[in-house]
Amino acid sequence: MNKLLIIIFIAVWSTATAQQTSFKQVNAQEFYRLATTGKGMILDVRTKSEFDNEHIANSQYLNFYALDFKKKLLMLPKDEEIYLYCTTGYRSEKAAKYLAKNGYTKVYNLEHGILEWNLENLPVIEGEPSAKLMADKVSPELFEQSISSDTLVLVDFYATWCGPCRKMMPLIDSIRTQYHPALKVFKVNVDVSKKLIKQEKIIGVPFFRIYRKGKVLFEKDGMLSRKELEAIIEELLKEKMP
Repeated sequence: MNKLLIIIFIAVWSTATAQQTSFKQVNAQEFYRLATTGKGMILDVRTKSEFDNEHIANSQYLNFYALDFKKKLLMLPKDEEIYLYCTTGYRSEKAAKYLAKNGYTKVYNLEHGILEWNLENLPVIEGEPSAKLMADKVSPELFEQSISSDTLVLVDFYATWCGPCRKMMPLIDSIRTQYHPALKVFKVNVDVSKKLIKQEKIIGVPFFRIYRKGKVLFEKDGMLSRKELEAIIEELLKEKMP
């Protein structure tokens, strides 16, 4: 009997703990429905330049990379619903986990971030991106021209705030030199190339594609090792052009 009581106690305690440390992942349409009810707080955890570029209406801003970010997160009221988002959902998910760990029970995360929000044609407040960002803008027309080459074209969809993207940059630059002129490298900043990103349905970074004559021959969501990337390129270079 005592053993049974212990088992029941552990099960109840585990369930209560899971509830206390959980948050809800929601898609863009659900996030829109919940966040526009007028209840709770919409919190953008991107950098100020990202927020100024575009953000969801009525959202407040808290920089994920600020030294006092976690301290400020815990200043949020526990009795209100909190709706978190970033560009891809990665940073906001980390914030949601931290809030849940600290006893917040009404936390919602936009799973694939504002990239999915834009794919669903949901409204945003648009600002004026900096001249530096605009210099990286890639239009759909320029993109089509760039991937229509007879040679292989490696497209690197990236964001300046993305840690894995920054880690991949030296490798991509090295690959560009190593395989020139048989391979071209084309980089797309997702934060400013909005029309293109929506067209290509990109919801995460880093994201890589290899094209020849406009046809996708390979794609990968996430990081690649040099060995993996070299093997893929070598195999594609062996293939005969149609």
